[in-house]
Amino acid sequence: TLLLLSFLLRINSCTATTGVTRGTVIIQRGANAGSLTSSIESSVFDESSSSSLSSFATADEQQQQCDSYDGIVSFAHPMSLKSADKFFSTGQLQLKSMEMMVDEINTNPSTCGVRVGDKRYGISLTTYGDDSSKDKIKAIVENGMIPAAKNSSEVAATFWLGPYSSGLTGAMSPYANATNTILLAGGAASTSVFADHPTIFGTFPPTNQYLAQAVRALAEAGARTAASVWEDASFTRGVCAALPALAKENGMIVRSQTEVPASP
Repeated sequence: TLLLLSFLLRINSCTATTGVTRGTVIIQRGANAGSLTSSIESSVFDESSSSSLSSFATADEQQQQCDSYDGIVSFAHPMSLKSADKFFSTGQLQLKSMEMMVDEINTNPSTCGVRVGDKRYGISLTTYGDDSSKDKIKAIVENGMIPAAKNSSEVAATFWLGPYSSGLTGAMSPYANATNTILLAGGAASTSVFADHPTIFGTFPPTNQYLAQAVRALAEAGARTAASVWEDASFTRGVCAALPALAKENGMIVRSQTEVPASP
């Protein structure tokens, strides 16, 4: 069993080369030799147990097989890392999935990174604590992610990943577009994040289609009226703004639409 938990956690001061803003948490996860550790050494297995695990490579064997790359592909992104952050819970789920992806790509002996033609590239992931704040994300992008992309001589390609929520992703999408950086927005759906920003890509359906199947199913079940209540936030506002058109398409009448204040 491998414990792929190694990461470097540090609190950065504001400097010209690495600074973001004082007190920013930065987590780095990479493909460099020695960056991965195992919880169990191969020597602790006896003959009976090791024979049943003979098809699996030990941590040392995996590292030996995956310790040389032709270059590094860098992924950088803001994410809510503090327990008091508004989007901490969902952000942590998103971050763990990214870390699992990086570890699997870098350590799987069948791939040992990403293959492009006859070359292999390791994956690095740099996570900046964004405090669930648009202003913090702007500071991270301006003082951390953009300089890092420009100043790295070892990185073959640089990509950005979006944080959780359309509002936070929307704070960085103009910078990605202005610097011609590809941004994969895995936690955003508001069309404003992508409008006129050709370097921004999403994985969710657009907000104006979120309710399409639900409204259609309600109409087919005999519903003739609908009402909506939403939080004052870009994502929820965009989702519910589509209800009148969707209701009309399905022969329904919207009785009321109510916006409530956003949560703190």
